[in-house]
Amino acid sequence: MAKEVDPRLLAQLEAAAKAINAFPGGKIPKIDPRLMDRLDAAAKALQTLKKLEPLQAPLLDFSAFIKKQSDALAIFPEWERRFAKQMQPLADLARRLEQLPEDTQRFTKALAEAGKKAEEFFDRFAPSPEQWAQWEELAKTDQRKHTLDRIGVLPHASTPVLLLDSQDDDAIKAALQDHYIANWNEVGDNIRKRVQLLSVDDEAKAALAEGLEAHANGHYRAVCRLLLPEIERVARVELKGNATGTIHVAAVVGKPAESLPITATNPRGYFALGLYQRLTEHLYIKVDDTNRARLESDPVPNRHAAIHGLVVYNSFWNSLNVIFMTDYAFQLVSMIKAGEGGAAA
Repeated sequence: MAKEVDPRLLAQLEAAAKAINAFPGGKIPKIDPRLMDRLDAAAKALQTLKKLEPLQAPLLDFSAFIKKQSDALAIFPEWERRFAKQMQPLADLARRLEQLPEDTQRFTKALAEAGKKAEEFFDRFAPSPEQWAQWEELAKTDQRKHTLDRIGVLPHASTPVLLLDSQDDDAIKAALQDHYIANWNEVGDNIRKRVQLLSVDDEAKAALAEGLEAHANGHYRAVCRLLLPEIERVARVELKGNATGTIHVAAVVGKPAESLPITATNPRGYFALGLYQRLTEHLYIKVDDTNRARLESDPVPNRHAAIHGLVVYNSFWNSLNVIFMTDYAFQLVSMIKAGEGGAAA
């Protein structure tokens, strides 16, 4: 709604109207149509400015002095001043619109310069073909680790990693089982040779050898019940001086193993991280109603579940996973005992 007009302004307008009538034959200036288009566009632009006050013009009948409007504006400066003040936002908007192309050019130029600098940076610090090859190999190893996690098979130095690149988990697991059955003599011999080099007692080496033989003969239950307690015994004898009391493998073996590099064991790298996580977060946790169903469906056995008869472990994969974990745990104990982080045999 328009604001109330000052009575003095109305008096001035009335005087101006009378003055205009005194100029007979006055010509009405023509308004450039392009100007009207610009004003229309400006008015639409103004509608988008939420904080812009609407133009407030006096409610006047311009027909009384339309013939001499140019002279009339010179007669009442007060109205001209107020109108100019109200038109100031429009002038500011026009100035901003005029600056917009220049700002856009500056932005585009700055963006192009930034892109050029980025291109120069990547040209200078781009990885070499050898580095790209290493990264691709790491990515492939990580993918293979996740595949092993999905099918419930622990990684090992003997893992035929190329078999893990298939798209079907069931096919991968079947191929792995066929591989280990066909090559078990070689796999078992390599494990025996490696454990002979470790700093663990003869009882540990003999127990692992018996586990390998039991697995070869299909005595999978015996392997789980033999080797799971053996890991605990080795930790007690080698790291705790054969002291009595409860041995928490996650603390006795897992904690000091944190200082070992991931290249210290065989397998190493991502595969070693997966084995460490299983050793400290799965193998020796206590079984209760909240996790029993999960442990029953996991091919990697749990010591508490096996010894106390809470879960039956009698499969090929239960046995093989325990052998692989025993091999890894003995390596950790040997290195912790020696205070070394050297590479495993």
